[in-house]
Amino acid sequence: MNFYTSALTKLDNESTVALGCFDGVHIGHSKIIANAVDVARRNALDCVVWSFQAPPKSFFAKELDQKSEYSQGLLTTLDEKKELVFELGVDTFICVPFDENIAKLSPREFFEDILVARLNAKHIFCGFNYRFGYKGSGDVELLRSLCREFKIELTVFDEIKLDNITVSSSAIRSFLLSGELEKAEKMLGRPFSLYGKITDGQHLGRKLGFPTINQELPNNKMLIKNGVYLTRVKFENDVKYGITNIGWRPTVEGKFPICETHILDFSGNLYGTFVTVEFVKFIRGEQKFNSLEELTAQIQRDVEFAREYVASIMK
Repeated sequence: MNFYTSALTKLDNESTVALGCFDGVHIGHSKIIANAVDVARRNALDCVVWSFQAPPKSFFAKELDQKSEYSQGLLTTLDEKKELVFELGVDTFICVPFDENIAKLSPREFFEDILVARLNAKHIFCGFNYRFGYKGSGDVELLRSLCREFKIELTVFDEIKLDNITVSSSAIRSFLLSGELEKAEKMLGRPFSLYGKITDGQHLGRKLGFPTINQELPNNKMLIKNGVYLTRVKFENDVKYGITNIGWRPTVEGKFPICETHILDFSGNLYGTFVTVEFVKFIRGEQKFNSLEELTAQIQRDVEFAREYVASIMK
């Protein structure tokens, strides 16, 4: 498995190439990549994924001094995207910054200089709405024409719909920001999660009788709707359920957003370790309580709800 972040990377072997930003590596992305892998294996080719570290839309929004939907972060960090892509069997993952050098390439220049000259593409895979080249001026029809000219195979995948909604990173982001975790999970093909190092906190949860772990929030990854969630916590070869609070802790006048989790039926020290928290179900929105006693009573109710819900799904 090879990973590169330079657009100048040149490969020797002939390849299948999956094209896309692939933020989230959702079920539509996975279908494109898995088919590229399958064709590569059947034809003794290498499978390459060509992607960007951030969507081109965010680059152009910044150029115009505008906010984009990605200003709050991405569905997956670069490390998460890399892991998900390689799990699908890809040989080489090239994930480059979308910068001025890339932005100025015409569609033909991108096709000839990158796909043909550098990636040695023999079969290209992409989604129905793929755009490439200067300001996205190249579409699937132009890509099809260029592939015919250079005798390269092309496979274009139609949209996938769930409940009459097209599977997309934008739809997933919308569900996560409204607390609709189940819908987001169907499109992602897995629960939304946060992976981070456990740091020392204020120990407020311990004082209230509900000790918590505090995670470092990943850079450039979106935070979901503020509130309390039922979560699945993966750490040190163990998996337990918990309740996780995402937000500012208004009751104690928090100064920055945090992710803190009370792990059910666990006592131990996880400081300095890395933990994955998978978000299973939205319980309630963030609230400001009049006292710590009120907060403690609500946490107790949250824990009871979590235990009952886990018991129901374990039957």
